[in-house]
Amino acid sequence: MRRWIDRRVRERVALIENSPARRVWTGRRNRRRLVIAGGAALLVLWAGLVVIVRLAPSDLARNVYLSMFALAVAVLVPVYGWLTLATKGVTTIPAEYLDERQRGEQQRAYTGAHTLTTVVLAVLVVLAGLWSTGGRLTLDVPTALLLPLALTLLATHYTLPLLLEGWRLPDPPPDEDD
Repeated sequence: MRRWIDRRVRERVALIENSPARRVWTGRRNRRRLVIAGGAALLVLWAGLVVIVRLAPSDLARNVYLSMFALAVAVLVPVYGWLTLATKGVTTIPAEYLDERQRGEQQRAYTGAHTLTTVVLAVLVVLAGLWSTGGRLTLDVPTALLLPLALTLLATHYTLPLLLEGWRLPDPPPDEDD
């Protein structure tokens, strides 16, 4: 089993290293454009939750949310792939296959993403507290919100390390061929 995992990771590393698209997205300006697009897609997912809260239960809420979700996924999938190429897979490759510098970058990205996710969860707790009005300890939540909230949290948790790494990573040294 271990040999199979080693082979798969080495294939992924080779694919990332030899991809012609990597050169396009490696520069700081292009990477930051991708990060902004990915962040905007995450904001669309979070805005979809507000739509559900305001309009659920209704067909309009479902249709608007599904449209927003499809738009966000259509942006996030290529952005995630291109940022993975631009960052040389630092957040997607297991740490034992990375050199010391890349491990430090990976740890920094995960730490920053953990902090941001903690802030997001704290804001959700405060909003839930404000939502339960009248001193009651119960909260009336539309059941239509549960699955989209879980999907949005998962997407945020999964993409934040890559977005942070894409934003923070310095420009690579120029090639000697240039």
